[in-house]
Amino acid sequence: MALHGLDLYHVAWVVPNLSEAMEAFGTTGLRWATPVVRTVIMQTPTTEPTSVSILVTYSIDDPLHVELIEHCPQSPWQTEALGIPHHMGWWTDDLHADIESLVGEGYQLQAWMVGDNGKPSRFAYLLNHHGARVELVDRAAEPQLRAWWSGQPYPPV
Repeated sequence: MALHGLDLYHVAWVVPNLSEAMEAFGTTGLRWATPVVRTVIMQTPTTEPTSVSILVTYSIDDPLHVELIEHCPQSPWQTEALGIPHHMGWWTDDLHADIESLVGEGYQLQAWMVGDNGKPSRFAYLLNHHGARVELVDRAAEPQLRAWWSGQPYPPV
């Protein structure tokens, strides 16, 4: 099994308007990293690699973070339904092996950031037969995310 409870570090919502969602979630006491626009090359099983830009933030307090992503048409970050999580994110020490393991358990590889070699890099989304989406995130990205959560600018990918 590729997923371990202690590696779960965030739950994400795709929202129609990031600033409004930050304000609404902020009433629960959450504090936010400075929103950033991230541009990544994404691919799905049925598409070619495509550049996608998203506006995103994370809550900054450990142990479990909330990620908010503003709706981005024609991407994995389209608003599907309000009020439900888009995905749950796990750290992984071996992205490719854990993707393979989850696919072997019946998960469907949905979308991933494309690396220089054309294979999944940094993160990937997988969906199980119950409709639960998980994101595997390479643990090598953790220092960059933690620096951002502590108030530093988000470093380039």
